Amino acid sequence: GGGGALSGMPPTACVMRMQGLPYRVRHREVEDFFRGYDYVPGSVEFGVDSRGRPSGEGWIIFRSSHAAREALNARNNKYIGDRYIKLFL
Repeated sequence: GGGGALSGMPPTACVMRMQGLPYRVRHREVEDFFRGYDYVPGSVEFGVDSRGRPSGEGWIIFRSSHAAREALNARNNKYIGDRYIKLFL
């Protein structure tokens, strides 16, 4: 059983971590931020703090490390709303 979040993902899948997300950001806004890069639709996850509130951290899965690296090089420190987003592989 199980398999977790990566079950059914390509074997080359690569997770990118995001910091600095607006607390009210929506999944679609993150997908729009990475439009044109080969991410896995529906793979965006948001972190929460110990009280269950948004932490400003999130993750998105790309189909390959090459696609993730391309997105990181192009989108690191770019803005969603008035917050700049730091990206990590």
